[in-house]
Amino acid sequence: MRTIMIFFYLILLITLVIGVVRFILYTIKKIRHKKLPQSHPISNLGKDFTSFANKTKWKRWGITAWIALVIISMVGALVWNINSYYMEKAYFKASNESSAYFIASAPNIIANNQIIDDYGIFSSNIHSDTYKDVDGYHVPWRSYNFGFGTLGTTNLGIPFFSPVNSENGYYTQDTGQKIATFFSTKVDYHSKDYTGILPTHDADKISKLSNHVAEVAVTFNQSYSYNDIQKMIPKNLLINWYWIGYNNPTSAIVAAQGNWYGLMSNSSPTKTNSNSQLNGKLDDKSYASFIKNLQVITQSQQLIINNFNLTKDVLKQSQKYPSLKTAKFSGVILTGRTKNFENLDKNSWVYATNVGVTTEIRPDIPPIK
Repeated sequence: MRTIMIFFYLILLITLVIGVVRFILYTIKKIRHKKLPQSHPISNLGKDFTSFANKTKWKRWGITAWIALVIISMVGALVWNINSYYMEKAYFKASNESSAYFIASAPNIIANNQIIDDYGIFSSNIHSDTYKDVDGYHVPWRSYNFGFGTLGTTNLGIPFFSPVNSENGYYTQDTGQKIATFFSTKVDYHSKDYTGILPTHDADKISKLSNHVAEVAVTFNQSYSYNDIQKMIPKNLLINWYWIGYNNPTSAIVAAQGNWYGLMSNSSPTKTNSNSQLNGKLDDKSYASFIKNLQVITQSQQLIINNFNLTKDVLKQSQKYPSLKTAKFSGVILTGRTKNFENLDKNSWVYATNVGVTTEIRPDIPPIK
């Protein structure tokens, strides 16, 4: 399409150059005509009128074709510029939406980049490669694509998660990695409406895996405030992500899906270099950003599962907890050395623990905890 646009602009440029040249030649001819003595030769009646008529006809056809080409070029250039304007507008909206997704709905998922991929005339998408932060180790995660297009704010969409359900956990469809999973404390897991996995207690099991760091989703037995959580979590484990939970905790349908809303903990510069690392803390600014971006997500697209509107459910949560001071969380994602997860399940505030990704500890990269 860009090559075609170059052709259109070239036609318009050639037309302008020809017009300027013809104007200059016409002016020179007029000046020379005034200087030359006037004569009135007698017309040659034997002139070849057929040749003159043919030249005139071809000249008219040529001018007509060129005018048509110029008009097509002008229309093409106009359409291209209008399309570019709306594509740019859609891009910024999609960019804002993708940023909102990673801030408010990506459990311990961090984006490496945000690049335009698969560029089309009327549609394209923003591609992001991601990783999981596991106690300072960056474990590659799946990639995300956020579509956008000229016609469509309808083409914009949050890439909601559809995990593969196995007997012992949820896995990503594309990379086959295990997903750290949260559970609802008030769901009847024997209900016919529930199709997910049963609550697990993986923390003690994973503690037996030596020389590794792991990611574990911890579901609390009830909602707790931010200050309570700081006192509860062992100091040798890092809080990576805070889960805000469900407004309707008894829905078996919503409990079986894999889309959770919450926010990443803050990061701080390390002592050894300029790179920042998660510190497990939150502040009023980060929580306000979470609420703002949560609203961006819920306004952009509705996630409805079997007539249950998860989008409206989480929006009620944000209205219930407008500030960090009032906020309560239903769970966290912890990371740390696997041995540090031993006895975590024995705490009274733990309802379930579910392991996500793990990676081996390297001698040259010490864990944060």
